[in-house]
Amino acid sequence: MLTSVNMNDTKENILSAACDIYLFEGYKGMSMRKVAERAGISPTAIYRHYENKEALHHQVLREGFRTFDSYLQPALAGQTALDRLNLAAERFFSFATEQNKYYEILFLTMDHTIEHKVKGALVKDATVSQRFMVERVRDCMQDGSLKVDDPEEVATLLLATCNGFFGMYVSKKATDSQLVMRAKYDRMYRRLMNGLQTEVTA
Repeated sequence: MLTSVNMNDTKENILSAACDIYLFEGYKGMSMRKVAERAGISPTAIYRHYENKEALHHQVLREGFRTFDSYLQPALAGQTALDRLNLAAERFFSFATEQNKYYEILFLTMDHTIEHKVKGALVKDATVSQRFMVERVRDCMQDGSLKVDDPEEVATLLLATCNGFFGMYVSKKATDSQLVMRAKYDRMYRRLMNGLQTEVTA
């Protein structure tokens, strides 16, 4: 009989395998048999962990959103509202480069044609990170470090710009070492913030 630790490891292997297949073949190309084979377990064993393909896909997305949120939360350690916003941008870089599978699935390849099958708790998970960024921007506007504007639209601008940056690398339209990539990301973010801050610093 499997121990709880082994069962947890197996579930992680299944999720990792599901991510790989989803990225290469999309939702339609993903099957429980393919995932089981890639995870190194029998086709029947996978059903001990996930009822069906929809449940597995749902869990992949939920884990992705939860992981993204876990990367953003440490930004709350910043001393000021602007510090917290800047830290959130840094944490976005860490998420995109350290959790690249989840990044691609959540921001680049999510199949919205089957979103109606994974509503409910997933919708709540999906909006946590968006609300987090809106709150960081709103705090900056309230303390005067950012120009007064629509917090939701400014948060969307920041997320869309950062996401577009990473999309260039995922699509291989840009290729750099991670060190160079990070330097370019920091400069891009600073240029954007220079237009949003009330006082621009060098």
